[in-house]
Amino acid sequence: MKKVLLPLLAAAMLHNVANAQQQRSLEWHDAKGALGICETDTANVYHRLPAYLQPLITKGAWNQSVRSAGEYLHFRTTARHFRIKFVIQGKSYAMPHMPATGVAGVDLYAKDANGAWNWSPPFEYRFGDTCVYNYRPVKVIARGNTGTDGMADYYLYLPLYSILEWISVGTFEGERFEYLGEDADQPIVAYGTSIMQGAVASRPGMAWTNMLSRRLGREVKNIGLSGNGRYEGPIFDLMSGVNARLYILDCMPNLTGFSPDTVEKRLRYGIAKLQEAHPDIPILLAEHADGNPDFEMDTTLVNKYHRASVTVSRIYDKLKAEGVKHIYLLTEKEIGLDINSTVEGTHPNDIGMMKYALAYEKKIRKILNEPAGDISTQMPVEQYRDGYDWRRRHEEVMAAVRDRHPSAIIFGNSIINYWGGEPKPEKAAPRGQDSWEKYMGPASVQNAGFGYDRIENVLWRIYHGELDDFTGSAIIVNIGTNNLGLNTDDEILEGLDFLVKQIRLRRPDATLYLGGILPRRAMLGRVLALNPRISKVATANGCKYFDLSKRFLKGNALNDALFLPDGLHPNAKGYALLGEGIQQLLQGKLK
Repeated sequence: MKKVLLPLLAAAMLHNVANAQQQRSLEWHDAKGALGICETDTANVYHRLPAYLQPLITKGAWNQSVRSAGEYLHFRTTARHFRIKFVIQGKSYAMPHMPATGVAGVDLYAKDANGAWNWSPPFEYRFGDTCVYNYRPVKVIARGNTGTDGMADYYLYLPLYSILEWISVGTFEGERFEYLGEDADQPIVAYGTSIMQGAVASRPGMAWTNMLSRRLGREVKNIGLSGNGRYEGPIFDLMSGVNARLYILDCMPNLTGFSPDTVEKRLRYGIAKLQEAHPDIPILLAEHADGNPDFEMDTTLVNKYHRASVTVSRIYDKLKAEGVKHIYLLTEKEIGLDINSTVEGTHPNDIGMMKYALAYEKKIRKILNEPAGDISTQMPVEQYRDGYDWRRRHEEVMAAVRDRHPSAIIFGNSIINYWGGEPKPEKAAPRGQDSWEKYMGPASVQNAGFGYDRIENVLWRIYHGELDDFTGSAIIVNIGTNNLGLNTDDEILEGLDFLVKQIRLRRPDATLYLGGILPRRAMLGRVLALNPRISKVATANGCKYFDLSKRFLKGNALNDALFLPDGLHPNAKGYALLGEGIQQLLQGKLK
């Protein structure tokens, strides 16, 4: 009896969810294009290559480029129920070795207030003249820590092997909804084969480039061309027009039948083209991942794949010997496919895709000097806890550093954010503008305080450019109070050690000041006990330590006259003391 009831109950639950969506009117939001494309063709907004390239590249390459692999929609909404409708060309929804959910499906993710990724499985999907995906109510911590009902960011990955014509997101009427465009972050641009295009992931989010993007917090523009990734000159020309953070060249699986001389000639053109436009941007070559399996019984096939690896490895060695800079190689051993990694000895399944993503992440983090540790304070991540546009403030800080050339920059949380200077805080007026102008203005200090930031959020900002154009002489770090409720003292210390090492690596000539955590009513004893240990972190890393705690105390207690009622944020008087202390610090007069 139970065996009969369980499927019936499951069907009834799905029916109820579907009915709930039908009973409330839906409002449809037609997408006008997608993100993740090097150059959008306004006439064909889901094609990965612009139309002018069609006569310049092979027919096979063009036929794959019109498929939406690696593309995604980014939208922000109060909605939690979604119905996705889309139209794709043709009736081919699956391949013998790849399910329809990967070939023709979509895949919904959300990023919560803490920058953590969440995945939403569909409760129903169907393919036909109009394809439909229905989603259960999505639970995600909204921006500004407003529970689960506020605005949240969603990322909808598009089909990997289908030609998308039209797509729309349905939400209940009355929900706020907006599509977002490209941010200012430098992307990774990847050129490759069917493996890069996504064969044979079970769903779009499991394609290795999409996994890599989520893990690095950086967009990956996917030019994977199934069966046709062959290092064509016009595609290199297109790539050179993108201001990338790194280029990936992974076409050897489609070049096994080409002579080493041909491969070398094409690679030399591509590398020269990319370096002519961007001489300092790293270029990562890759061997054939299937050339190293110790389990494969078809030695003829394995040897063929391995020869492709040997070919690109020798070209890489030759270029390095000639003095070509900023080129790197990901080996077949580093990718490490095993007995569980592929469908038919060539194309990775989801396990293989994860191995690809992890291997690329490890290599790229090393190349870019963007390591991630094993604890949360060492894992770079965005955040949207304080109800303002965190990414926009990040871009405003970078622009201010680039345009104003400040002499000093101070990294911190809301205490610094609400003090004064530019960019102004979004949520409230500056609380210490007079003291900022008196003490920080003459010293040409850039405010890089972000409300609710933790150590790991500052680490993300360092990795994503806030010091790239900084030419000043002083860097001040005062962060950690928002980690107190989440992390142990040891985790905070290890995070600060990790952070200042990354700052020192990027700006070795600047004087680096590391501050003790400012006193606060909650956990005051813990803060005062922790600060001497922060001093040791500063000394171990060649930083100058400062601790302004005594200025904010009255005896052994917090001096409430210097703080807002929350006992955390200074008032105008408190900011005056803070400004006087930082001024003395920069002048070498702090005692």
